[in-house]
Amino acid sequence: TIAEILACTGENTLAKEFILLYEKKETNKPLRFLTAANFYNLKLKDYKTAIKYYEQYLRIDETKAVIYTILGSLYAKAYGDFSLKDQMYYFEKAYKLKPQDRLVLHSLAFGYEKSGQYDLADKYYRELLNNNPTETDYYNYGGFLIRCGDFKNGHKYLTHRFNIDDVNLKYPLSDDIENKWNFEEDISQKTLLVKYEQGFGDTFMYCRFVPLLKNFAKNVVFMVQKELYDLVKISPLISDGIEIIPDDSMPEYDVHMALIDVPYVVGVNPEDMIFSDGYLTVDEQKVKEYREKYIKPSDNIKVGISCQGNKAANYSGRDIDMNFLKPFLKTEGVDFYSFSMEEENIENLINLGKTFNDFTDTACALKCMDVVITADNVILNLAGALGVKTFAIFNKYPNFRWYKLTGDDVGWYKSVKPFQVNDENHLKEILSKVFSMI
Repeated sequence: TIAEILACTGENTLAKEFILLYEKKETNKPLRFLTAANFYNLKLKDYKTAIKYYEQYLRIDETKAVIYTILGSLYAKAYGDFSLKDQMYYFEKAYKLKPQDRLVLHSLAFGYEKSGQYDLADKYYRELLNNNPTETDYYNYGGFLIRCGDFKNGHKYLTHRFNIDDVNLKYPLSDDIENKWNFEEDISQKTLLVKYEQGFGDTFMYCRFVPLLKNFAKNVVFMVQKELYDLVKISPLISDGIEIIPDDSMPEYDVHMALIDVPYVVGVNPEDMIFSDGYLTVDEQKVKEYREKYIKPSDNIKVGISCQGNKAANYSGRDIDMNFLKPFLKTEGVDFYSFSMEEENIENLINLGKTFNDFTDTACALKCMDVVITADNVILNLAGALGVKTFAIFNKYPNFRWYKLTGDDVGWYKSVKPFQVNDENHLKEILSKVFSMI
């Protein structure tokens, strides 16, 4: 069309004027609204204006499921999660007209999960799984079930993650698939290698379950990141009857499995979460030496701060903007310590990150704190595994592993108290509450 040609040449203003002129002259109202809507949506990427034209079209013709689907998607693009109610309204309309549409089912499942309407989310997830499901569908449903506290079925569906083309979900021993344990074979006379996967925080969170595998295999070897080796190997709960090795070595074994599959194999129940009061330790003499070397000799309360996680992680939005914290760092009677590995020059904040050579150093620093304030990152998991008093700040849509974000603890760790942000404008209020409890 002439409008499209004008838009392609950068003449957006002329293109819009042509559309308005076309509206006045075209007698076919549905066509002119649809033409204008598609133009603003596909050519100009002006989603808010496109929404208005699509909605005008629907006042005339309410029979096209695709228009409802487009509107649900456009509300997400134009207004984000603030428009969840509108998104669900239009996807529900599309569902009534075309109940087998996978995009609609996926959008409804995700949308209702985000809005906390888990019964509805489960309904649409189940319909999606009965409609030519993909490996990603199974994985997403697994994460949803874990969020709901159904560990048994959640971790079962989570096993599909290795069939997804995602570098973050790559099987840790993909070069030896032939010897991957299928969880059904009797391995009571075999050596089982358990390999860590994903990040440091995942290893800290899930390593507590490894000792339970002694009920399945004759020997269990647990491979961890070399940065964690010295810390994990001295845990009496983890190392009892388990051989701990760093990832720069490779032992002899018969079969192998990935760490995050362990809860599925051993049958973890969140109501009876094992070792939630802590399961890692660090030598008291090392803590003393670290304190004498790096911690200010004062009677002030010692507060550790950790605002950011690994940028390469496969979920975002969990970090805390340091600018929100700066006003609180002036609190009298408190010494604040940063656990960031990056150089920081912030008033009233002592950087400890540069003193960390491995996670044993980090653990020593944590044990020197009276309380830790952290986002969802490795420091949260290490502090919880050590039993250090921690205030954890979660965003509105946290990772699916955090099935309990109300009450005095997070379920995984009794020493970690959760604070969840309702929206980005709520952070200052949450921080005020957190710092008032120091």
